[in-house]
Amino acid sequence: MISLIYGLSRMSARPAARQNTLAALSLALAVAIAGAVLWGVAALVFHRQLSLLGLFIGAGVGVAVARYRPAHPPTIAAGAVIAIAGCALGTFLTMIFILLHAQVSLGTIAGHLNLVFRNYPNEVGGVGPVFWLIAALAAIRVPLSSQRAAAETATTGPET
Repeated sequence: MISLIYGLSRMSARPAARQNTLAALSLALAVAIAGAVLWGVAALVFHRQLSLLGLFIGAGVGVAVARYRPAHPPTIAAGAVIAIAGCALGTFLTMIFILLHAQVSLGTIAGHLNLVFRNYPNEVGGVGPVFWLIAALAAIRVPLSSQRAAAETATTGPET
């Protein structure tokens, strides 16, 4: 997973006429999945949901989109959805990791996913969706602010 993220991040950004939506969304998805795994592991280690990690997922997704498709509203919107999905996956992985830590087998978990999904809203809680929205806003804000910075640099010229 780390090599995939590193490989995608090392791809050269293309000129504006040939920007790559697939690279932006692939890297955003990889960042969201890695962030979700980190969220689950952190919750297991610290024994509580760390919803603030959603901000980092959103910012990471925003950086991925800003690198390859900063001025493309559909890609920015897709990045926001990917950030929310990463947060939702983080909560789900938290539940799975806790069950695995409690010595529940993966087969038993897979056989009783209905119970996991039934308890999912309780794990998200009332504040969880707020952090998911913060993640989405970060995923939108990063590419928009990088687009603004690029526009300002183009009009004023690079600083020396």
